[in-house]
Amino acid sequence: MVVGRRILSKCSIWRLGSLVYLSLFCALLYGQPLDSTKAALDSASLRDSLPESPLITLRNYAHQWRAQLDRYYSELDSVKRMLAWQRQEYNQSITREVQRYISRTIPPVQNLGNKIRIAQKQVILPDSLASSWKSVQDSVAALATDAEQLLVDLRDMGIKAKQQQQVIQAAQAGTFWSHLQKVVRKNLEQDGLSLRYYDSAWDGRLLLILVSLTYLYCLYLMRRRAVGAGEELPLHRNQPWWIPLLKFAIFFLIMLPLTSFRIPVLVLELSYLLIFTFLYILLHVELSAVKVRIMRLVFLYYIALLGIHLVVDSDLLTRGIAVAVNLAGLRLVWALGKQTDEDNPFDHLHYLMRWILFLVGTCAILFNLFGFLNLARICSIAVGIGLLQALSLRAFRDMLAHDLVNSYEKAGEERFIRRFDKTKMVQALGRIVGLFAFILVLIVWTNNLHLTSEVRRLLDRLLNSSHSIGGLTYTYGDVVLAIAVIALANWIQKNLKDLLDEPISKKNQRRTALLPLVRVFIFIVGFLIGIRILGLSMDKLTVIVGALSVGIGLGLQNIINNFVSGVILVFERPFKVGDYVELADKKGQVLQIGIRSSILLTDQGAQVIIPNGDLLSGRLVNWTFGEADIRLNLQLTFISTRAVAQWKQWLLEIIPSFDEIDPGIPLKIFTKDITAEAYILSVQVGIQNVQQIERFRSKFLETVRIEAIKYDTKVSSA
Repeated sequence: MVVGRRILSKCSIWRLGSLVYLSLFCALLYGQPLDSTKAALDSASLRDSLPESPLITLRNYAHQWRAQLDRYYSELDSVKRMLAWQRQEYNQSITREVQRYISRTIPPVQNLGNKIRIAQKQVILPDSLASSWKSVQDSVAALATDAEQLLVDLRDMGIKAKQQQQVIQAAQAGTFWSHLQKVVRKNLEQDGLSLRYYDSAWDGRLLLILVSLTYLYCLYLMRRRAVGAGEELPLHRNQPWWIPLLKFAIFFLIMLPLTSFRIPVLVLELSYLLIFTFLYILLHVELSAVKVRIMRLVFLYYIALLGIHLVVDSDLLTRGIAVAVNLAGLRLVWALGKQTDEDNPFDHLHYLMRWILFLVGTCAILFNLFGFLNLARICSIAVGIGLLQALSLRAFRDMLAHDLVNSYEKAGEERFIRRFDKTKMVQALGRIVGLFAFILVLIVWTNNLHLTSEVRRLLDRLLNSSHSIGGLTYTYGDVVLAIAVIALANWIQKNLKDLLDEPISKKNQRRTALLPLVRVFIFIVGFLIGIRILGLSMDKLTVIVGALSVGIGLGLQNIINNFVSGVILVFERPFKVGDYVELADKKGQVLQIGIRSSILLTDQGAQVIIPNGDLLSGRLVNWTFGEADIRLNLQLTFISTRAVAQWKQWLLEIIPSFDEIDPGIPLKIFTKDITAEAYILSVQVGIQNVQQIERFRSKFLETVRIEAIKYDTKVSSA
């Protein structure tokens, strides 16, 4: 509290108030005073080991440990706020106070972490209490993660305070090069140089490497199919061989923040420098001369930004250069905000990102002018990385969409990718990349603004806090996960046909017959998993199903009738997809067999939805059942002086010339009846496809009419 009053005495009330409204770190303004660090850990009545009643005691300990960790995090937030709002004056009292706080806090936090690890090793209770014990153990595991993260933050702050003290000592000693070296070291520490990033999160990085290699292999296969098996197999025809390698590197570097929520700013700075460079090499030929010049200015601005923030200190020279670089960055942000008619990923910034970058850049300049260099440096670096990220993510999305379209167009008809619609795939890819882009922006900006601990705790409290409705206890995280599981199951059942069908395969008919039941089964399983995630036990679900059964019995008879009829149709298979059927006044080809209704495509091109109950109970005619022969019977009545044998011979010669005739089915022509004035012939022909009946009938009767006129004959058909 003494240190806080000392700072407040050096700043006027109105200046602090204006900076509070401009600052992006308002979440840090509600911490505990630094004097609260004098409270000892041992004041809480905790024993070093768990007693013989572990479940109740461990739950009580978990609540106490959570309260202690929250208190330590509040104290840490207070210290962070103090350092962030510290003006760059050569006063060692603040850094010494921070170092004393670190040395005083780390031992009790380590002791608390040891107690939590001891609790994690306790044996699981019998089956009757296994569920409750598992819930408490999950809470203890979260506490262990928070305690470990707290130690990392404390040690990181201690290193930063030590570097700051060395800078002050070097400045007082008056040696320029020593002071410059200490300043560079201090700024690198602020960017996370001492964080043990490379020793952690390797599971996620190895998975990302495998995914990136898969993407590279897809590029190789795409070019292999395009070039042909008999030719040389370069990765890209008419392009340098290193183009796919650049795409591989871009994919890996952009997705790298997903492997760890906490990532040093130094890694982000270098990663986006490489990403922007690689993307510029790939896309500069598609940009206009004006855009190429702007991109080069962006590159120079970013290099200058990184350079000046390595050496920036409280002297007026480096601060003035930093302000000039920030002004140049604002000018570039404003220039990139103007949309042109060109269609390329580096065309312009999204208006929301444009104003966010402009606001943060303005804050960086104001913080610099008022002497709050820590905040100024953080905001300035956030603008630089954010600008490159905004440009890179749009280019990354277009790069993946371009490769997906190329892969689709160059794939053969039998390939798996050709089962899907190209437009829908591109739209789905855009939504997926948009989701990942949102997560990446969140991770990158929280690291840039040094808010990872605060955001992580906020998300943890938001998603993992327990809520109750009656006897049901749930968390918002469980709700999100349950919705995601049900949505995934729904997507799978909707696209199951595309996932299972093989192009030009007879197995598809067999699979399509069982498809409605499999779709219902997948959705039911996903729904059961979702409600189990919410903590709803099966006995409670049975009560809900029993209540719903009353409504089903009263008002949903038709739906249940159609559902049961659909199940019977699946097993009896009176028709299949592709059959030509006739029901009452509707006839057409079966397009889809659903669990509630089926779809027919009529000869007029209309799609008719028929409930399965009508298909099962009505009089259904299947013209192609079992792939049987299709025969057409016609009756011709001739009033002519020409002999009947001549007409029969003419029919035997003319009928096989029609394309619709199936030559494998014998042609039959009989004299059915004779009257005083006419004779009646019965004609039976085989047709290749049921949908060709009407076309053959039309062409055949027109031909008969022309022949009858030639011999002055009257003819009629039936």
